[in-house]
Amino acid sequence: MVAIGTIIVLLGVLGILEVEFGSPFRIFDLNGEQNVPAAFTAAVWTCVSVVALLLGRAEQPVPVARVWQALSVFLLFVAADEFGEIHERLERITGIDWQILYAPLGLVAAGLWILVGRRLRGLRAGFGLFIGGTVCAVVSQVLEEIEYGANDQRVSGYDALVVVEELLEMATAVLIGLALLAALRALCRQTQA
Repeated sequence: MVAIGTIIVLLGVLGILEVEFGSPFRIFDLNGEQNVPAAFTAAVWTCVSVVALLLGRAEQPVPVARVWQALSVFLLFVAADEFGEIHERLERITGIDWQILYAPLGLVAAGLWILVGRRLRGLRAGFGLFIGGTVCAVVSQVLEEIEYGANDQRVSGYDALVVVEELLEMATAVLIGLALLAALRALCRQTQA
């Protein structure tokens, strides 16, 4: 965890340097896609998706296992979206704000999130981390909404908002991953007992 935290801090510093001094490659642009920060976040989400899949294999009864499997698929999509700029492309193609396009998916994710939170609370493992990750996710989305004022014009302080928003997205992935690892550990202890 120290290594992951160090990487996030390093990416934050490099992202700030990118904002201040720029670079021809934009490889550390925190708001960019298909670059180092996006690849890191996508990799973390992919790992979290694998942990959710392992929870699905370890969990009984079948309906509870299906929740973890559905979470795994959702998180894999989040990873693909983070790296492959799916929501940005959909917004450009349709001319409709991506938050509106993703609203139905958001409703499904919210229901899934509630089920996962209840299960973590029942396992008495990782619930606090899950809530922390959820708060980071919500705050990052609020910041993303603030970044663009009327007519999609960047607001004053845009660069600072982007840095905080993107680092919160990374923190979200890490906290959710830790919550799921705690749940997996709790399940393993239950089966050994």
